[in-house]
Amino acid sequence: MRLYLYREHIEQLNLVSDKNALKIMKDIKAHYHLPNTRYISIKAYCDYFMVERDDVYATLNKRNAS
Repeated sequence: MRLYLYREHIEQLNLVSDKNALKIMKDIKAHYHLPNTRYISIKAYCDYFMVERDDVYATLNKRNAS
């Protein structure tokens, strides 16, 4: 079970380019006052976009299986 999301995961989840994925990560970090790292927690992502963790896991697993 994954605990963190990297840029490529944000690209897959939001169907955006790498530049937009980095901006999304920057926005989430700024919103929650998180340190500047190469990843964000799944909890922060889910809280920010108001989605369930199970939906995130299912989407990532579905995309990785294809």
